[in-house]
Amino acid sequence: MVIRSIHLHNVRNHEQSELSFVPDVNILTGGNGSGKTSVLEGISLCAIARTFVPVTDQALIRHNEDACSVSVQATTDLQAPYQVSVTLRHGTRKRITTSTQTSCSPRDIIGNLPMVVLSPDHKGITIGPPAERRSFVDAVMAQAQRRYTELLYEHRRLYKHRGAILSAIAEGQAGDADLDLWTEQFINVSAEIVQRRFAFLTEITPRICDTYASVAGGSEQIDIVYRPDIAEHVSSVDASSAADVAEAYRSVARQMRRREIIRQTTLFGPQKDDVALFINGGLVRETASQGQHKSLLVALKLAESTILHEHCNERPVVLLDDVFSELDADRCRRVLDHVISMNMQCFVTTTDGQQVRSVIDSVDRLPGRDVSVQMSTVSNGRITGSERSIAREAA
Repeated sequence: MVIRSIHLHNVRNHEQSELSFVPDVNILTGGNGSGKTSVLEGISLCAIARTFVPVTDQALIRHNEDACSVSVQATTDLQAPYQVSVTLRHGTRKRITTSTQTSCSPRDIIGNLPMVVLSPDHKGITIGPPAERRSFVDAVMAQAQRRYTELLYEHRRLYKHRGAILSAIAEGQAGDADLDLWTEQFINVSAEIVQRRFAFLTEITPRICDTYASVAGGSEQIDIVYRPDIAEHVSSVDASSAADVAEAYRSVARQMRRREIIRQTTLFGPQKDDVALFINGGLVRETASQGQHKSLLVALKLAESTILHEHCNERPVVLLDDVFSELDADRCRRVLDHVISMNMQCFVTTTDGQQVRSVIDSVDRLPGRDVSVQMSTVSNGRITGSERSIAREAA
């Protein structure tokens, strides 16, 4: 996928901004708070129906305005035009239209414009709580598998309703039969989520190990272990079998029934799973150095780009938000080398555009062709200038 242009209306400090892009590397440079990241948030909104920044939709709407909108024009790898527009309005559901549909839900567009994001906010994947790693896995899988997207939405719905039934039983307003109905549906969806997570992590782990070796350049051993919540309650369960997981969940549901009613919440399920990251046998979040954390995060994102390319049959667009302030020049060079070698379109925000431009020029091997580079300056929510150039193939 290649994004040709974007239009932002009342998005954060952008009153009205329109910007065209080149197919390779697009650098957005400017001071802090100038509106660089807002452009990437607009791309994210059109790719997954929400920003990658951990804020509510309403936070994107310009101060004192009722609504904001983003429109992206793109071209697929099969050279078909693709257009998506998203409008956010206070107090109403987001409105999404595409080239083929005038009324879409968020799940309808996820995966159409595959996207990989790397930003300082993603440090939690390696150093944070289990929810950060679950979110990473779920986000990649949702873009790669339409069925998984449906499962996540259904799980959220069932989790909410089952909690409401537990509260109703505690208050004497519902009976065991009501809980049994919602529990069985919750179990079946949860078991398929676990089975799919297990298969996905089995597939992606060798790729992460390979990319880590290329980024870190060392002999450290990386391992990823899926820890489904069900394993804490049942001594032996085959996570590769949805039927086996479902049966284990039924046993746990029976054991926890009284406790769940007292606490009025669901106490088991994939919303409690963890994905443990290891380096040389030690938990990454406990034993890894700062450099190892950074290298592993880069490796996770590079592996994500490869997986999405294969599963979506589209090259993902890569958003690098302020990573040059977090990563050293060598890691940044390896990221750009990977992105450029795979012919993926890249968007980079930075306070120092010339630094990024010099890193692009220093990439050891460019892929047998010239690389287009555009540097756009952003100031107070306005695009004040754009300059295009070519990075020539290395001799």
